[in-house]
Order: sequence, then C-alpha cells, then structure tokens
Amino acid sequence: MSTDTLSREPTKLEPVTLKRKFTEDERSNSSSDSDSDSKVESKKRRVSPEDGITETELHLVENDTDDLQTALVIKSFEEPFSVDEKYPVPDLGEHEVLIENKFIGLNPIDWKGKKYRFGVYSFPWIQGRESSGVVKKVGSKVANLATGDEVFIASTSYRDLRTSTFQQYSIFDSRLVWKLPKNVSLKEGAGVGVGLVTASSVMEELNVNIFENEDFDKEQYISPEDRDSILIWGGSSGVGSYVIQLAKVAGFKKIISVSSLKHEKFLKDIGATHILDRFKELDELKKELHEILPNGLQIGIDVVGKQTSDHVIHFLNLGDNNNDSTKTFVGVVSMPSKDLDSELLKNIEVKQVLIKKFHENVKHGENLVRVTHDLLDSGKIVSQKNLKLYSGFEGIISGLEDLEKYGASNEKYVVEL
Repeated sequence: MSTDTLSREPTKLEPVTLKRKFTEDERSNSSSDSDSDSKVESKKRRVSPEDGITETELHLVENDTDDLQTALVIKSFEEPFSVDEKYPVPDLGEHEVLIENKFIGLNPIDWKGKKYRFGVYSFPWIQGRESSGVVKKVGSKVANLATGDEVFIASTSYRDLRTSTFQQYSIFDSRLVWKLPKNVSLKEGAGVGVGLVTASSVMEELNVNIFENEDFDKEQYISPEDRDSILIWGGSSGVGSYVIQLAKVAGFKKIISVSSLKHEKFLKDIGATHILDRFKELDELKKELHEILPNGLQIGIDVVGKQTSDHVIHFLNLGDNNNDSTKTFVGVVSMPSKDLDSELLKNIEVKQVLIKKFHENVKHGENLVRVTHDLLDSGKIVSQKNLKLYSGFEGIISGLEDLEKYGASNEKYVVEL
C-alpha cells in the first residue's frame, strides 16, 4: 500500500449536527434499520448513480478521547481497503459506551460485502462486526458498565457505522455488551460475538426458550423431555460449534455434526454425540444417519450453503415414523433450492435466522447477553481457542485475504490493534 493511500491533509470539521438522508431503495432494503440509521449524523451526496452509493462525512464531537482515530475504510468498490488515520470519533448516546478496540474478529461478510457489492450503503464505509476491548467512556444512563471494563461486542446494526469494529473506537448500546467472562481472554473474546449471536438466533427458532424470553411461542414450545435429536451441517464452524454447545445446554439427547473427521475430538468435547464425515456421498450419510436415528431426525440446521441445505432436507425425510410429526429446518446461510422436490418439504417447517432481533428487541438482546455470559463464565460453553492472529490495520487486510483464500474450519481469525 502506497504512502499516498495512508495519509492525507487534516480536514477541519465543525461540530454541527447534520441530518442523514436515505434513498427509497435504502429504506425498502431494511426498514428495521431505521433506529440505527437515525443515530448516524451525517451528510451525503450522490457519487455513483450506477451503484446508488453516497459519500458520508461524519461530524466531529467532543469526548474524552481525541477527535480523530484510525479506521480501515472502503472508499469505493473499485479501490482496495485503505487506512484512514484521521477518521472522526463519533458521538455517544445516553445508553451507549465508547469502546477502545483491542482485538477484532474477522468474518466472511467482511470481504464478501465489498467484493460482491452488498451491505455497503455509503462511502467511506467501515466493515467489522465483532471485537473486544476496554470501555473508555459511558453514557449518562449506563448502569451495567464502567470505564475500564473489559468487554466484547457483536454488531448486528450494520448501517450504524459507529458500531463497526474496523476502527480504534466503537460506540455500542451498553445493554448489548458482554463483560469479559472469567474463562475467556480478551484475545478470544474478539471472536465470540458473531458466532454466538447467530447460534443463539438459531436456538430462538427452535422454541426451546433457553434465553427466558417472555414473548416466546408457548404453543410451539418443545419441552425438555421432547428434545430428541438435532443435526448441524458445519459443526466445526464458529456458528456450528456454538449451536452444538447450546443444543447440549438445551438438553437435546442426540447432537449430530456433519463435518471433517479431523475435528471429531473437538466436536465431541463440546457436546456432539455423533460425527458424520462431510466428505462421504449423500446416500452413505443417509444410511449412517438412519442407523443413529431409526425413527427420524427432529431438527436439521445448515450453516454452510444451498447444496448442504438440500442435503439436510433429505435427512429430515428419513425415518420409519417420518410422517408422525412436523420437522424443523433452520438455514443460517441459505434456504433450500427452489427446484427441490416439493414432496420433500411436506411436514417440514422451514425457518431462516434473523439476527437483527438482537438489537431491534433490546430486552431479548439483554437476555441473550446475560444467559450466554453466565454460560461462558461457568464453562458450560467455551470460546474458540484456536486463533489465527494478525497485527494492526494492515493485518486486517492480510487476514481478510487469507480468510477468502483458505476459509476457516475450527479456527478464528483475530487481529490485534
């Protein structure tokens, strides 16, 4: 990266409040983001009619840190990520905390969004969905956190760039922040949030109410004695490993993971009862699963993609008593193919994970944070210990390149700032 990319002349910005305006396309894409959108004070001007992208200029505000920070920004889809050493530190709301990011977790969405041009709504844009760090400042109504607390976060309010983590400081709703559990290091904490929130959202779709929400579906509730079997395709992934652990906490009797056999010990240590080799042919896997569950599979989860979603639907059609009850499929990445035989979907309730509930329903988010913090603190669920480490903002770029090239299986990419 050239020196020209890394430096620029200081720009003096006045601390004025400027209203953010969105196009009709942006509003229709996600009306549920309106609350987080309104928190970003900015002005925008059209720069690319073809992509519908606008340029954002955040105003500076007074706070206890310097007004400027370093951030890794996307200036356009055509340009590479660039390090901006004079990016403004945003304002702080009454329920919010300012977190100095010490470690950042990397996720596929961080490189896919730029490469495939989705989830980027303005320029300059900041990626990054999770981090760990230290609370530097608290809002006037923050009661659960104090300056100096070590914490980790998972951002699901994508359009609010203040919550993005590819920057020195992130702003976050204090009620949705985890204090660092005693069994989790600050380094490990950076890679917990996204996987844990996504896996928890999967569990929400299963009507087992492990997060003690008052508004859960009582009619569809699965009592502990009826929690028979659950299969996770992609159990060694970050999301999959937390689904396995939460399924164990929920009391499922048989927890089957489809993954590489090289991860068998790890998967059984965290709660899987059976491992199926993902490299085997589908017919062979179906035969092995029928031997494990002769009466059929109750719940199937896919965290990989469309083809494996179809495979899980086939699994749910196995069993000597297959037509006796409704089965459940939950897709994290993809739904089953449209050309899948509709007969295979009879008696299967197909659900998709919507993790925005974490920030849109603060009470739900608070419960999720409280319950999972206690589970981590007690060791009933564990964080990923196998970390692939990088350093600095340039390390984010290197890490994303490696994540795209090699992927991640039973490991987490983490960057130390």
